[in-house]
Amino acid sequence: MSLRWFLGIAGLAVMSSAFAGDVTGHVVMSGGRDAAQAVVYLEGAVRSKPMAKQMIDQRNREFIPRISVVTIGTTVDFPNNDTVFHNVFAEYQAKRFDLGMYPRGAKKRQIFEKPGLVAMMCSVHSEMSAYMMVVDTPYFAVADRTGRFTIKGVAPGTYTLRVWHESGQIESRPLVVNDQVVSLEVRTNRK
Repeated sequence: MSLRWFLGIAGLAVMSSAFAGDVTGHVVMSGGRDAAQAVVYLEGAVRSKPMAKQMIDQRNREFIPRISVVTIGTTVDFPNNDTVFHNVFAEYQAKRFDLGMYPRGAKKRQIFEKPGLVAMMCSVHSEMSAYMMVVDTPYFAVADRTGRFTIKGVAPGTYTLRVWHESGQIESRPLVVNDQVVSLEVRTNRK
């Protein structure tokens, strides 16, 4: 699967060179559907720092949020706030981690030390799934339900713009960010 990109860059709010720019956009799937919850991030010379603890909750036999992004070195808590036992396991960097079975009110945690996609499931409830992208950049966003996203305060420079969607579509392209707002639309095509 590949993505075809239509990129329109417009200087919408020219600022002095001391300021960073914003990257805004809209991800559209083949057939014209909005790519809800697509992960968009910029890889480049700017490296990330671990985020304050993050959380993926378990309620009503769902992971909340179902799609998320964290930076390398971030600790993620997995509390069970459901009425049933859960067992969170994941495929991550070709390795599996398994937090074991635990009841309501209990919490497990995991540190994510390498970039990559984490596909999480519950071995008790096969309908439960979630995805987390681990990135080495402070510049990322998860698109809203209409496929729109904004990455604020991006330092001027050359980046690789990456987009991932749970449909399995992954794409990247170079992107130059200066002291302007960069607007783009991403249209996907399936082959």
